[in-house]
Amino acid sequence: MHKFFRKSPLGKAALVLFSAAAFTLTGCMDDDTEMPEPTPAAFVSFYHGSPDANDIDIQLNSRVLNTQPFKYSTFSGYLPLSPETYNIKFTQVNAATAYVESTPTFKNGKAYSIFAVNTLANMEMLIVQDSVKAPASGKAGLRIINLSPDAPALDISTTGTTVLDLATDVAFKEITPFMEIDGKTYTLEIKNADTDEVLLTVTSTNFQPNVTYSLIIRGFATPPSGNTNTLNAQVISNY
Repeated sequence: MHKFFRKSPLGKAALVLFSAAAFTLTGCMDDDTEMPEPTPAAFVSFYHGSPDANDIDIQLNSRVLNTQPFKYSTFSGYLPLSPETYNIKFTQVNAATAYVESTPTFKNGKAYSIFAVNTLANMEMLIVQDSVKAPASGKAGLRIINLSPDAPALDISTTGTTVLDLATDVAFKEITPFMEIDGKTYTLEIKNADTDEVLLTVTSTNFQPNVTYSLIIRGFATPPSGNTNTLNAQVISNY
C-alpha cells in the first residue's frame, strides 16, 4: 500500500496552495515571467472517533489508504487528493464489507475533515468542510467537537480569574466554527449543559499562537462492560 498518511498536519505550504487554488492570478510580475498553474488538490483528514469499534481500514474507491490499522482516536493529518467525487468506506481491517460508506465530492483548494463516529453498531461518517483561515497574530484557532455518543449536550469553558465561555450546548456530532483565543495554556472545564455538573477537567492545555486546533470530546460517559474508552478530551493540531 502507498504511504498516504502523514504524521504532520496541514502545513504552511498547503495553506499557500489553498490560497493559490482559491484565487485566479490576473497579472504577472513582468512580461517574460509566467506563473505555473497550481496543481489542483483538495485536502482531506480522517479521525477514528467510534469508542467501541476496533481498528478500521479506510477505503478510497476500493483502495486502502492507511498503511497500518487505523486505531481509535487516531488523526491522519491532511492528505492531498485530486478534487473529485470519491467512494469512501470504513471497514473492518482486511475486509471489504463497509461499516459505513459515503460518496462526497471534494472541491479544489478546500479542506475537509472526516470522522468515524457513534457506536460500532451505528457507525456514521461525519464530513465537514474546514476553514483554512490562519488565526491573527498571537491568537490560536480552536473548534470544539462532541463525539461522545452517550454524553449530554456540553458547555466548555476555561477556568481561572477570567473565565472564557468557549462553547455552549454542544450536542453529539456537533462541530463548532473555528474561533480565536489568546495563544497560551488553559485549564478547561467540560460540563453537562443541563445540570452544570463538571464531567471533565483538562489541565495544562497549551494552544500555541498562530496554530489552529480541534478539541475533540470523545469516549463514553458511561462505558459498556469491558470498554475502557471513558469520556476524555483530545487536542489535535489542524494546521
